[in-house]
Amino acid sequence: GGAEASAGAVAADEMSKKVWKLQDYVAHSGKALCARLGEKSGQVLASGGEDKKVNIWKVGKPNAMMSLQGHTSSVECLVFDKQEEVLVVGCSGGSMQVWNLEYRKMAGTLAGHRTACGAVEFHPYGEFFASGSSDTNLKIWDLRRKSCIQTYKGHTGPISSIRFSPHGRWVATGGQDNQVKLWDLTAGKLMRDLDVHKGSITSIAFHPKEYLLATGSADRTMKLWSLETFQTVGSTDLGSSPVQAVKFWPEEQAVVVASQDALRVYATDNLATPTDTFDVDWRGLQDMRLCANEEKLLALSTEGTQLGIWVAEMSRKDASGAGYGRLHQRAGTAVGARPQAQVPRRMAKPFSDAEDEDQEQPVLQRVGSGQSSSEALNEETLVPPPGSASGPRPDTG
Repeated sequence: GGAEASAGAVAADEMSKKVWKLQDYVAHSGKALCARLGEKSGQVLASGGEDKKVNIWKVGKPNAMMSLQGHTSSVECLVFDKQEEVLVVGCSGGSMQVWNLEYRKMAGTLAGHRTACGAVEFHPYGEFFASGSSDTNLKIWDLRRKSCIQTYKGHTGPISSIRFSPHGRWVATGGQDNQVKLWDLTAGKLMRDLDVHKGSITSIAFHPKEYLLATGSADRTMKLWSLETFQTVGSTDLGSSPVQAVKFWPEEQAVVVASQDALRVYATDNLATPTDTFDVDWRGLQDMRLCANEEKLLALSTEGTQLGIWVAEMSRKDASGAGYGRLHQRAGTAVGARPQAQVPRRMAKPFSDAEDEDQEQPVLQRVGSGQSSSEALNEETLVPPPGSASGPRPDTG
């Protein structure tokens, strides 16, 4: 028994070494409430606190690059645009601030919500962003006009998570009412209720290429949904603590699920058992990002006034194993690979084709169920400006 026990201890020790704390520092004079990584470089992060400040940091450096002041209440949420040039900040009083990071200037204040703004997210084409609040409303904003162009009502609890689909037509919200809702931005209305979780929704992720959505919840499960049938296609077993973050790892045809004590990797076509598990002790996980080329995962946590930056060594599947073939034959021909989701013809391009225009014409003056806006986002509004990177396109095969 002794030898087995010591072998087990060694294995456990090895496992704990796969995740380590890169940095730990006092980020705010009061409690640190939120932190978010930039998508472009993966090297820039912003933190917000009870001290009503936003601090911008570079991964690996001990001091803040800049401190943004002038918020009238504590900072609850923030998000960088894709270029890491603009930061949108949501505050506990309900207002939002837009910052130009290049000039370190506040570019505007938006009086958005009656109560705390708890989630903000940029549209993939950058001219729009969304905010969600404990007043249960989702709002879509035009960054240039600095005005709200849509308000979506339907949640019965605070909105805790927002994500846009890669093609830019849909937005998904998760709430403390245990609901995930999919909204159609082009038609300006609620598209689907995904009502299966038994606890608050903590995190949402769209697959960048396939018609899959992942949702994480305080019910300690992560669920995968088909965006063709809008049904669940799988659920993880009950974890030991609430799921705090979910991310797709498309290169490995996997999904990464984080809670405060474990980081698990699952093949998207098999949620029964994780392919990899890490022991972690990041309590207040705020954000995580896969650095695919370096096979690392970067994570941010907050505890009291402290901000923690963590690194996990994400090993690719063994080259001799079945996973390798799956990785390098994306068309779904490898043994055991799940075929690429078949993209419905209507969705094969991000925006409707000319011949669809008759049926697809959005109603501009629609005021209907789940929607109280006077203006629907139409195709022209959502088309990316010429030459801009307009996000991943759905694979058609």
